[in-house]
Amino acid sequence: MMKPTVRSFLLGASALTVAAPLLSGAALAQSTGDQQMEIVTVTAARPDATGLPDEHISKQRSTVTQAFFDTQPPGQTIFQGLNMVPGLNFTNSDPYGASGGDLRLHGQDGSRISFTWDGMPLNDTGNYAIFTNQVVDPELVDSVIVNQGTTDVDTPTASAVGGVIGITTTKPADKMQAMADLTYGSFDEQRAFVRLDSGAFGPWDTRAFVSGSFQDYDKFKGPGDEEKKQFNAYIYQDMGSLGFIGVGAHFNSNRNFFYNNVSYLPVLQGAKGLAVTPTVALDANGDYAPFVVGGPGLKADEDPTCTRQKNGATPTNGVQDIEATSANGTTGNCTGFFRLRINPSDTGNIRMQSLFHITDTLSFTLDPSFQYVLANGGGVTVINEKDARLRGLSGAAGVDLNGDGDTLDQVQVYSPNNTNTRRYGVTMSMLWQPNDENALQLAYTLDYGLHRQTGEMELFSAAVNGGPIDDFGGLRDGHRNAIDTADGLSDLRQRDRKSYAIMNQASLDYEGKFWNDTVRLSVGLRLPFFERDLNQYCYLQATGNFTQVSPGVGFQYCTTETPSAVAADGTVTFAGVTTGAPNGINTGGARFTPPGHETVRYNRLLPNLGLTYQPWGPSDQFYFSYATELSAPKTDDLYNGGNTNFGTPQAHFTTFSNNTIVPETSTSYDIGYRYHADNGHLDITAWNSQFRNRIVSTFDPDQGISVDHNIGTVNMAGLDVSGEYDVDEDFSLFGTYSYEKTRVVNNLALGTFAASPVIPASVARFFSVGAADPTTHLVTLFSETAGKQLVETPEHMATARATYNIWGFRLGLAGKFVGSRFGTDNNDYKVPSYFTADADITYKLDDLGFEGSYLKFNALNLFDEKYFSSVGTSKSCFTPISGQTVSGCTSAPLLAVGFPRTLEITLRTVF
Repeated sequence: MMKPTVRSFLLGASALTVAAPLLSGAALAQSTGDQQMEIVTVTAARPDATGLPDEHISKQRSTVTQAFFDTQPPGQTIFQGLNMVPGLNFTNSDPYGASGGDLRLHGQDGSRISFTWDGMPLNDTGNYAIFTNQVVDPELVDSVIVNQGTTDVDTPTASAVGGVIGITTTKPADKMQAMADLTYGSFDEQRAFVRLDSGAFGPWDTRAFVSGSFQDYDKFKGPGDEEKKQFNAYIYQDMGSLGFIGVGAHFNSNRNFFYNNVSYLPVLQGAKGLAVTPTVALDANGDYAPFVVGGPGLKADEDPTCTRQKNGATPTNGVQDIEATSANGTTGNCTGFFRLRINPSDTGNIRMQSLFHITDTLSFTLDPSFQYVLANGGGVTVINEKDARLRGLSGAAGVDLNGDGDTLDQVQVYSPNNTNTRRYGVTMSMLWQPNDENALQLAYTLDYGLHRQTGEMELFSAAVNGGPIDDFGGLRDGHRNAIDTADGLSDLRQRDRKSYAIMNQASLDYEGKFWNDTVRLSVGLRLPFFERDLNQYCYLQATGNFTQVSPGVGFQYCTTETPSAVAADGTVTFAGVTTGAPNGINTGGARFTPPGHETVRYNRLLPNLGLTYQPWGPSDQFYFSYATELSAPKTDDLYNGGNTNFGTPQAHFTTFSNNTIVPETSTSYDIGYRYHADNGHLDITAWNSQFRNRIVSTFDPDQGISVDHNIGTVNMAGLDVSGEYDVDEDFSLFGTYSYEKTRVVNNLALGTFAASPVIPASVARFFSVGAADPTTHLVTLFSETAGKQLVETPEHMATARATYNIWGFRLGLAGKFVGSRFGTDNNDYKVPSYFTADADITYKLDDLGFEGSYLKFNALNLFDEKYFSSVGTSKSCFTPISGQTVSGCTSAPLLAVGFPRTLEITLRTVF
């Protein structure tokens, strides 16, 4: 009989590179159609001693199953468990994952990785981000696949050029049962999870489960806590030879307080604390001196209190300042007050997977879905009661926001940028298998997202240290908490736009086996059509020094005022928005682009090819894959820049900046070798990805905002090695090593100047100045990014895990090494390497009569390593040198502090 204790790890860790998508009842691919295509392909696979079939797909893939997630801390985001996958690095914002984190896969950020759940795309429709804290409870995950470099032919994505991560839900149990996890951990973590399975019921042996979970814990530094509630349900109908239907429902609610990232500057060895604006010398090697990890800087976080001045204070110069004082005695309008630094989110979905066998050779799959998202990132703004947006068209002198009987005040208001998404999708396919050697799949995907982004402001609670009345500002409850404009025509808001992000995609895939299954061939074509219907309902700054106390995203100006003048290029000015006006705004003669609508479209034919060769049978396999991918410009970023290219207005329509950006494309290659034996496996993959028209976001000093630009070619290559060895029946070892080398081909433009800027000799190697433009006579300052590596991409990573079983205990010890990473595009600042270790001890209670129950202890960051986890990636350069004035280069990159040692204990009961 197979030993469950030893093999439970092998089902997880060894499955990282060995598991194929042919598990009974498991859908390890993204869509039902893709799953069926792979099952057809690997039918003849020989299972090894673990009971898992060999990996036979012609691309690099890792699979992590529920058995491995069961060794991890309950309630943890599944992405923490994926840290054992070669080529992947996930940096968690806190010990339990409810605050999110940062993902890199072969050097690609999360927005360039396709993330699916039961075939349903989960990347945000606006910025393509992956929100790792809004994912299904790990107890309900059957498996997660990771394609390290290529997508599958029917991947429903607008942005993936760096691979795929796909979750598959576990199916309901055959027998009625209940399971509960009760957990307590460091930082007062408390979590409860309950799952109820119906077992087979009704005339067709239908199965279903429902589950719910609640988790709450304190931040490991600073004030505030993290709360997460989740509900899941799934109903499954097996129709035997006719196919199956499965329908799932999900709702997740997060109420989180942010951690304050650290602007940690490099300081000389021996210095203490957090430097602010030092003049930094170079060391003997021409690099910045190393910094000291530790000191008060690592513990700094959001302010715990905010004291607002009482109404009725004596006005100063005719304006009554309602100042806010933070805990450290500064007056900064409490922008760092922890009750303003929040990240509330409500997400839900309904999804279906289905398979219908029409004939012996023809099958049809249908996977429809609906998703709902409401979320924001908090925020605060100071509004003058005479603000022209409040007065609107009424001509009133102002609005008494604080109720003190006058309109002389500046009042602090809560100003979140809410995103509300309703997303409809369907993937369907026809699969024709005329014989055992050939299969053909034709698929279609529709992804239709309505992306509504608003910024309704509201007043704060009158309580001491009061926070927002509602986490979503004035959006909900019929806008009851919103601040009306004087004319009653709209709410006071800082942004207002609506986007339709639409993808229609067709794909064709052929799979063939040749020469007695020695060679397998995969040929596919993907043809996506992307449409972005953009509707801007606010004015957008085009020129001038638009400086508000707390400017809105993209410097949008949402008002019912009538413009005072319209320029020849279509931009407008406002009589109520002038230099020195008592409305809190100093525009310096700013001009604005008017509200408007525009539609942009992208499409590209994307071929891919895969080949496997098994010269000596399934124990030895060589494989090769080739794929082309496309990443469309982010929907959100298409609104940026009424004035683009560092000062050149667009000719066609000044509200949008899409004509300055073209889609990013990539060509990826994998070549590898797999060896499988009864007591272990080895997987070696060399990979290369070539990106064209790489899109980056950089700060435009002429506009004062970040805009997207194509920077040309980026080349990436690397090597992944993973292996497992069973020392004996109770002791197993697993390890990986990854090497990644990235290279940016072109320099990055930072801005234009009337005269050549003076570059200090100490930093000259980081900058260059281009020739003057013959028409404008302006020169362009470049950051020397050519030949440099991508930010937050370590050259070296390694993982290791050992599992030992003795006397009813399962003992696990794992470690991960992450090499040093650059924090800026021009590689003038590097974050040091780090090593973390985790441990888990599980004692099964089967021998005590409680089958399936256990007591588990987890320790994360066992040796309490002090390190920086994620690195802010919006910095093109870092040069805090005396006299340096280049925008975006005068402050240090933001660094997230890694979480400290965390202990957790869990009791699981099954009955």
